[in-house]
This record gives sequence, structure tokens and C-alpha cells, in this order.
Amino acid sequence: MKKLLVLLIVLVPAVPPIHAGILQRGKVQLICHRTANRDMPENTLESLALAARMGCNIVEVDVRQTLDGELVLNHDGILERLTGGMGNVEHTSSDELALFDTGAAMGERFTHIRIPRFIDALRVARERGIGLELDIKEKGEGLAILNALRDEGMLKRVTFGGEFDDVRALYPDANQDLSAWLDPGCTAAQVRALHAQGKFVVANFSANSHEMDLPAMRAAVAAGVDALNVDYPRLGADAVGRPIEAKLAALAAAASAGTIEGRSAAIRELSHYTGFPTQPLFVRWLHDPDDRISRSAAVALVIARPKTPAQVFLDALSAPEKGARKNAAWAIGMMGDSCTPSLLALLNDKDVEVQREALLALSRCPDEISADRLLPFLNSKTPTVRGAAALALARHQPEIAAQAIPDLLHREETSIAQDYAQYVLRGKPKLTRQEIDPIIETYREQMKLIHALELLSPNDALQTLAAQAFRPVQDYSLVTALAAGYQLWDRIAANPALAIRALGSNDIVVADRAEWMLVKAGPSVLPEIRRAMRSADPTVQKRLIRILAWQGDRNALPLLHDLQAHNAHEHVLIDWAIQKIEALSFSIP
Repeated sequence: MKKLLVLLIVLVPAVPPIHAGILQRGKVQLICHRTANRDMPENTLESLALAARMGCNIVEVDVRQTLDGELVLNHDGILERLTGGMGNVEHTSSDELALFDTGAAMGERFTHIRIPRFIDALRVARERGIGLELDIKEKGEGLAILNALRDEGMLKRVTFGGEFDDVRALYPDANQDLSAWLDPGCTAAQVRALHAQGKFVVANFSANSHEMDLPAMRAAVAAGVDALNVDYPRLGADAVGRPIEAKLAALAAAASAGTIEGRSAAIRELSHYTGFPTQPLFVRWLHDPDDRISRSAAVALVIARPKTPAQVFLDALSAPEKGARKNAAWAIGMMGDSCTPSLLALLNDKDVEVQREALLALSRCPDEISADRLLPFLNSKTPTVRGAAALALARHQPEIAAQAIPDLLHREETSIAQDYAQYVLRGKPKLTRQEIDPIIETYREQMKLIHALELLSPNDALQTLAAQAFRPVQDYSLVTALAAGYQLWDRIAANPALAIRALGSNDIVVADRAEWMLVKAGPSVLPEIRRAMRSADPTVQKRLIRILAWQGDRNALPLLHDLQAHNAHEHVLIDWAIQKIEALSFSIP
């Protein structure tokens, strides 16, 4: 019973003191309690930003310190209330907290929102031009909080509440101004009396039975209070004469006319106002003749909370505007919706950009698509269409893709090598924009081809990526080898011999890539490395020794000591390797 009572106490918000230094008179200020907690998950960056967008001048946040000393936003410290974790924030590391979803507690539409770091909240507040009321939940956090405030230039933009005795000792200027809080129903006479005492007057509409009492909020404003403290910013904004609807109307007007950059910016800003009937506006702009406006609208519809119905995008797939078709296809892919007949029909579209987006969308859709629908696009004249088709083929027909994509890569590499040879014969002159653009388009294609290889079966992916990673390259296609090499870090353990053989490559770039790959592959490759040591030629053996050293392989010490006794030529390298391994042999008492 005692524990339950403590829980109830911490869940009830305390009325915080207010610092008149950031509650400037001249217009009634709006203070939001615990971020926009009735609209979005509390104490999150998203909720803080929404409170600012809805006109709040100061936003109250709760600050706690994690096990490893990281300041984060959290009210009661009890992980079970807002996350799938167990225990308390103070007993949990920041790395562990970062794994928890704190948005889903408010509904599926808010999944994937995380507990934020205090420093990130300060940055949002600074960028949005608002002040913060810091409710410090535990003693002893003052120095860390003050340091963060100074680092972010926010020391003059905050007030302190809760356990801030050490803040007062370290920063005597904290909370110097007088303030007074009144309940709903306060009178003009009460407000005048407090003003006569030099106090800043706040009417409190949080954590009481008047949270949604708009008439009482208006009456408090009429009585002359300096600020309203609210849980519902939309109601507070209406009461102080700065309704959100007027701001939305202005954004909608800006999004409908003017420069493309200005319109796009207005659409992006409008998309962050959740819970308002803005979807029809975004649907209209999805059909805008300018592709940039259409894409901005598509993004807004994809990030919308609650989720935009798939039918909105399906309807746009047959629109007369190229941008609408293209961006609706993109949106369907981003949302992982089904490969509908309407989406498949876009493969016959006359515009290659629409075809490309349709293929990319199909590469993200869960339903199976026949190879016959995709293979023809591997021969498209447009490189990015070929790349998107390869992704879709690898997703839906990996066995066929395992042959078709390497063949396409080989054709591309042969063509690139021929072009590069001509470039060398010309003396490697500075390329014109007209010459650079086709190279960039091919580069885009090649990156998609590498991503496609990653989708193949484990063995096929390993073999094809290895062929790319260990291919000597002297032309523009070098980047594919580099990208393929990174993908092998987590795959090469299935067949370390592929990389061990590459250690002997005459191309030092390939050999270096193979060496570092085996370092990053982890301890599972070490037995194979040790076996290869005995029969390796001197050049490869040096690389093997370095791999064992960088991985700190204690099991290799007997082998290295034996080599040390019989290999005087490499005693410096072997001595270094033994010292490195011993340095990494951390002893645990």
C-alpha cells in the first residue's frame, strides 16, 4: 500500500514556480505542462516541438539522470508506465533506455518514439524559440543540468522546479522573480492584488477538473492573468487569442502559392501538426504539377499520424499527373503496402521516372511478383530503372536474381572499364557536367545492384558480394567493391577462406580490404586464420599475424611464440602482435 501511495504521489504533477524573466508581459503567455502530453507521448522531442508549434511560450519537462549519468526527459522514473522495460530510469543505462519504445504507450500510431536526451530537448527548444520549465526529479542533478544549459546557450531560457536546491547554490540567479499561481475562477481583484505585490500571475488549468474548461480559461485571461498553464495547448491558444486554426490556415495559404521552396517548406511544417484535418490538403498537393510539391505532400501523407489510408495512394496511381503517379508509388513502397494490380500497371507507364518508382515500391512490397514482369527492365536504357528492377527481382525471385544481377554487373563493369580506358588515353582531362551526369547515373544504378545482392540467399549473397569486394578495380566502379566489402563483415564468417585468399591479391587495395574485413568479422573466423598461418606465404602470413593481433586472439599466443622462435625476420611484427594480444587479454578479478 505504501508503494502504491508513493507511485500516486509521483504521478501527480507539482505546481512549478515560474520565472518572470521568460514570461514577458505584453501578451498572455501560454505554458504547457509536460509537453503536449494530451496530443503526443509526453516528454518526447516530438511532443515538445508540437507544443511549440501550437503557440506555447514555455514548456515544462521532467529531467532525470540515468545510471551512467545521462540526463533524459522522464516524469516518474517507472519504466513500466511508458515502455516495455522494467525498473527505474535511475537504475538503467542510457544505452538500454534508447532501445525502449516510449510512444506505443499512447497508441500504435506513435510507435518508435524514444525517451530523449535532455541535451536534444534543449536544442529543440532553442530552435523553436521557447523557454523550458525544468522539473528536476532527483537531488544532485544540478551541476550536470547547469553544464548542459551553458553548453547549449539555454541558461537564460529556463526556470527550475522540483529538486533544485543544488542549482540555487551553484547559480544564485535561478528563479529570482516573484510569481503566483491561481486556480480557475480567479477574479480581476485577485490578479490586481498580486500584481501590486510585483508578482507574475499564472492561472493553472493542469491536473485539475478544469483542464478543458475553455470558458474558464477565457475568463482568466479577461481577469488579467499573465499566463495560462495548460495540458491542452489547443484550448489554451484559443483562450489567449492565438488560435491554432489561424496558423494552419496561414500555412495552407503559403503552401498553395509562391515559390516552390516556400511552398515545400510550408507543407513540411504543416505536416507536423498532428490531429488536424489536413489530409485533404496533402492529397490535393499530391496532384500538383510540380514534382517537388507532389513529393513533399507524399512525405506528409506517409509520416501522418494516424496512418494515411492506402486507398489515398491507390487512387493517385491512375492520376493524369506524372508526379502524383510517381510519388503515390513511392509512398506505397515506403508504407510496405501490397503489390496491387494498380501498382503493377505502372510498369507500363510511358514515363521512366514513374517506372523506376514503381519498381522501387515493388521491391518493398510483401507479395510475390513473377520474374517475367521484372526481367525486361534489366535491359532498360535508363540506369536507375535497371537498378530498381534488380532490387525488385532480388526481393521476389532471388534464385533468378542470383544469376541475372551478377551478369548485369559484369556488363556494366566491362562498359565502365572501356570508358575509363578512353578517359586515360585522353590524359584524364577535367570532365564536363555533361560527361559527369551519366557516370553519376551509373553509380546510382550500381549501388542498387549491390543492395540487390544483399537480398539474395545467404550463400549466393556471400559469393556474389565477395566477387565484387575482391575484384581489382582501376575505374569508376571502385565504389561497388568498397560497398560490397562492408557487407561482408557480417557474412564472411560463413566462408573465411574467400577473404584469406584475397589477402594474397596483387592489388594492395583488395588485400587491405580483406585484412580489415577479417579483423571486423569477429572471433568466429580466428580458427581458420590460425590454420592458414602454417602454410601461408610470408606476405599473407604478415597480414594473418596482424589480424590475430587486432582481434586479441589469446589462442594464437602459442603459435606466435613458436613463430617467434623460428622466424627471426619478423620478430618485430611478432613481438608487437604478442604485446597487442596480451594488452587485450583483460583480466577480470
